[in-house]
Amino acid sequence: MIDKKVQSLNDLSISIHLINKKYKIKEFIDEYRKQISEVNDLLREELIAANGLSNPVQKVIQVSQQLTEQEIDKTVAIVESLSSKYDYNSYIEECEKIRRVFMQERDDYFAIKATKSQAKIIDEVTTLFELTGASELILSKWLDAIVEKVNPKILEIHYEDIDGKKKKARVKYRNPGLNDDFVEAPLIDRYHGINAYDSFLLHSFFDADKNKWIYIPVKLIISIQADEDLEDILNVNDEKKGKK
Repeated sequence: MIDKKVQSLNDLSISIHLINKKYKIKEFIDEYRKQISEVNDLLREELIAANGLSNPVQKVIQVSQQLTEQEIDKTVAIVESLSSKYDYNSYIEECEKIRRVFMQERDDYFAIKATKSQAKIIDEVTTLFELTGASELILSKWLDAIVEKVNPKILEIHYEDIDGKKKKARVKYRNPGLNDDFVEAPLIDRYHGINAYDSFLLHSFFDADKNKWIYIPVKLIISIQADEDLEDILNVNDEKKGKK
């Protein structure tokens, strides 16, 4: 089964690529681009920006207030026709299933538990909040604040890299530097993946041992180790006690 091959984030992306190919998503997007352009410029821009990453019906609903009744009717007809032609519902179901299995196998990761209250699963459908990466952005900003707050102490982050390897990094706060010769600053956030279902935020932290900024998949942070007096700050003490 395809689920058993998904042992890393790279594997997840390969599987999503195969699902995209199976349902001819590139052709699906091209047809949307062509047909929607004849209805409304705003809707065309929304669907092209989505690039097939979210259900087109959701996009129609989001901009429906800015469309005329006639434009809505035309758009719905296009959505229904192409969704049926390319079996888009089955495509979404397969993508959701493979991501859900991937995440469930990592259910005990610190980052997963930290964002669970934000990203809920309803009727086995991954929420838009989860797919847009909003929870990862919030968590990354929180971690930045923690690293700065405990400075000059170091946090050890145990995480799963995109190749599936478990790694540890001792990270510390690093004030961006600027002089005539160089600029030192955190790496720009980027996303790994080809669509929303394998999209994971890569956020940079300053590695104290390597003396450089490194990318860490925020959602795949397994645990954070700190001095005992920092556990209250990290809010993990009560959780650990509850497990015992």
